[in-house]
Amino acid sequence: MTLKADFRLIVATNRNLTDAMARGQFREDLYYRLSVFPIHLPPLRERGEDVVLLARSSSAAWASGWARGAGAEPRCRELLLMHPWPGNIRELQNAIERALIVSDAGLITAAQLGLTLPRLPSGEASLPGAPTPSGAATQDAAAATLQELERHAIADALAKAKGNKTAAAAALGITRMRLYTKLRRFGLPSQ
Repeated sequence: MTLKADFRLIVATNRNLTDAMARGQFREDLYYRLSVFPIHLPPLRERGEDVVLLARSSSAAWASGWARGAGAEPRCRELLLMHPWPGNIRELQNAIERALIVSDAGLITAAQLGLTLPRLPSGEASLPGAPTPSGAATQDAAAATLQELERHAIADALAKAKGNKTAAAAALGITRMRLYTKLRRFGLPSQ
């Protein structure tokens, strides 16, 4: 007796399955059975301003903080955009929930987000005042602004890539289009 079923199977992975097939770590026949309609969802670090919208949406899910009309200090937006988000949306949701739990007046500060950025090649902290892995905040007075650090990181990546925008964008963990946007914003040569 044959039973018919009408359903759709949706599968997701954070791995490159074509590379896994080439290494013999994923069955080719299974890949072609599952890969009827592939959808590439870029990682959070490549989503640009979507990170801020997703943060607001996540905070609205918790009945406090931004959901009641409170907000975040301007540096939070910059930190959200600069963070590499290795944990993608789950990491973002946890950061927002943590910040809302510890915020007193509903105003979220950069320190309350609990995010750390990768260090620049020179060893400088990537964001003035951002929490370090030990949780201690650095002094803002002598630190460079976030824009100066970002501009420095982009110029350094371009220099190391000998002007190759694709390689520089990959080193920075952003898309090439986002790199071009940043080059225009900082007045760096894009040719």
